[in-house]
Amino acid sequence: MDKIKQIFIVGSSRSGTTMMGRILGNHSDIFTFKELHFFGTIWTNNSESTLDRKQQIDLLSRLLCIEKNGLFQQGNISYFNDEANAILTNENVSNPVSIYELFLAKITSDNKCFIACDQTPKNMYYLNEILSFFPNAKVINMVRDQRDVLLSQKKKWKRRFLGASSIPLSEAIRSYINYHPILTAKIWNSSLEYSAEFTNNNKVRIVKFEELLVNPVRIVKDLCQFLEIDYHQKMLKVPVVGSSTEQDVNNQLLIDISKMEKWKSGGLNSAEIYLSQLISNCMMRKFKYDLQTIKFPPILTLFYLITLPIKLGLTFILNIKRMGNVVEVFKKIFFIK
Repeated sequence: MDKIKQIFIVGSSRSGTTMMGRILGNHSDIFTFKELHFFGTIWTNNSESTLDRKQQIDLLSRLLCIEKNGLFQQGNISYFNDEANAILTNENVSNPVSIYELFLAKITSDNKCFIACDQTPKNMYYLNEILSFFPNAKVINMVRDQRDVLLSQKKKWKRRFLGASSIPLSEAIRSYINYHPILTAKIWNSSLEYSAEFTNNNKVRIVKFEELLVNPVRIVKDLCQFLEIDYHQKMLKVPVVGSSTEQDVNNQLLIDISKMEKWKSGGLNSAEIYLSQLISNCMMRKFKYDLQTIKFPPILTLFYLITLPIKLGLTFILNIKRMGNVVEVFKKIFFIK
């Protein structure tokens, strides 16, 4: 298991990280995990450095549970205690990151693969830590037009009714309440600011979602060279699932170009577009996304400004369990030094 390598797929949520995970997961050498949310939720910079045996088992059981049942089904992690205890036997792993690394290696090896792929978007905010812990890891940073991200986040609550029936109703409600154009635009903007910091890092490759859709063969071949793996055409055979606006079509295996610039077909009002462009102007220009000329809509803009504090409060309450260290996560997401 010492030979296991790591790939981290990161980016703003709804930017194509899951699609990229599926593409890479089609390679025989790569095992793509579910979204693990280890960094920022399970581990933070203030995590205890040394764990006792029970804490080690609990942590590994939680990771096994997430990988087996998904992020939303963590009600009974003790079911995995025996498996965790067996994995930890004769292993000297007393800190959270070592257990996480052991988990990645064990599951990847069990699936007869050599490269572990963690596709958690918000790992974007922990790239400095990740590259410090895993100096030989490679990172793929997905970037997508802010307005398409905004539309996808706005409709994300519908995923439960478009093919992802395993998503609990409570999660659909959380996604609905979480959405606010100012908050979503600010989070996208901070994600791109982090992306800009790693533009010249030889361990990080930035991939624009739109370029992947337009020229998938060229982009994936380039990524294979970056990852030092062979390209296979079957990597592009991914199911058309995961959209916030269309029903899943599991039997269609392709890169769906119709996912590009969907915001232009409707779904966002003038204030949402105006505010997103106002907040993200600099980063949109930096990553070469053309801004649409749009008149200032006073009434809708005022509405979003008035409702922002309410949405912030509700979002904080609904997401606090997902934040390992609230102050740290808040600072990272809002790019506070």
